[in-house]
Amino acid sequence: MANVAERNMLGRYYVNTRLGVAKTKNEEDFPEFDLDSNVYKLLTDLIEVNAKGFRGVVVTALTGLHLNEDYDPINNFYGCNPRSIFESGIWYALQENGIPCGKSDPLNVAKNANQLNEDWAQGRRPQSAAMAVVEYLRLVMTAKQNKRARLIDYFFFRLWKYSQSITGFKLAEIESSDPSHQTIGNKLVGFTLKYPESGNLPQYLVAQLLSGLFRASETEVIGGDESVFGTNTTSKKPADIWLETDGNPTNLYEVTVKPVSLKRLDDSLDALQLTGHLNLPVTFICRFDMDVRDINVIDGSFQYKGKRFDFVDYKNFCLTVFSILNDEECSTVIKNVADFVQDRNISMRTKAGWNEFFANKI
Repeated sequence: MANVAERNMLGRYYVNTRLGVAKTKNEEDFPEFDLDSNVYKLLTDLIEVNAKGFRGVVVTALTGLHLNEDYDPINNFYGCNPRSIFESGIWYALQENGIPCGKSDPLNVAKNANQLNEDWAQGRRPQSAAMAVVEYLRLVMTAKQNKRARLIDYFFFRLWKYSQSITGFKLAEIESSDPSHQTIGNKLVGFTLKYPESGNLPQYLVAQLLSGLFRASETEVIGGDESVFGTNTTSKKPADIWLETDGNPTNLYEVTVKPVSLKRLDDSLDALQLTGHLNLPVTFICRFDMDVRDINVIDGSFQYKGKRFDFVDYKNFCLTVFSILNDEECSTVIKNVADFVQDRNISMRTKAGWNEFFANKI
């Protein structure tokens, strides 16, 4: 019996192999799964959604079935030790092939549910994707050997095809010989608020603006600009973004476009305590007044459990920094945000949103 490392390697090899086969196929190779077929519709609901976890659940289930023919993903999903084979095997194969995925997608969606059935699908978002997982896996598990192989090959083909549609998406370029920083800034801020990507885009924009602001100084901007799609880390940071001078943190920033609750402040205090930065100033960059309704912010400040937190409006903060940047720094911010949006893990909805804001408008 293979040890854990060997098993994870075999899982990675399996996914790489299946995707390798998928790259050689086209729609004509799967005539039984035409546009009107139930399987085509199921995989559209399952794969072509912003939520990456449902794809990850199925990839993990199929890999577990390959590693152990007695494995039953529907009634005992965790029987394949999904965290290990996904995070230490499958994830790398998906990354190598440009498939959108997060480090712990299947676990985030499965949520410790052993049975993948209607009860599990209830309340998942989108529920149509969760139900597609259930129905597709039932088809796989009840199919005879040849039909099962076809269903699996078609799944990986659709997965590959979807990834190609994302990486091939063309973002609108921001072109102007003499753009107004405020005009561009307003559009970028509006875009990140309408398509925040779970808060990643506002945080990234703030990090880029601060980096431009301090580009020629000895102050370094830490956090906020690393990939939010890489390996999942348990290491604690004092804040989302912070400034350092000579390696010493000076100012800490939390960026959010969600209401700031007392629980959020407790989380911040925990991180500050753990990293030894309780004495440093913390500023929340959020939406006024929407995100501070639950706390009594007076003159931009609120004291909680002996710690004073400051608050500034996200839009005002961004536009103020845009007014300070020179043309080169402003262009760098725009390019970096565009590159971030182009990443394969950014949803198609957000990519289309970029074009909604910037196509032929500046």
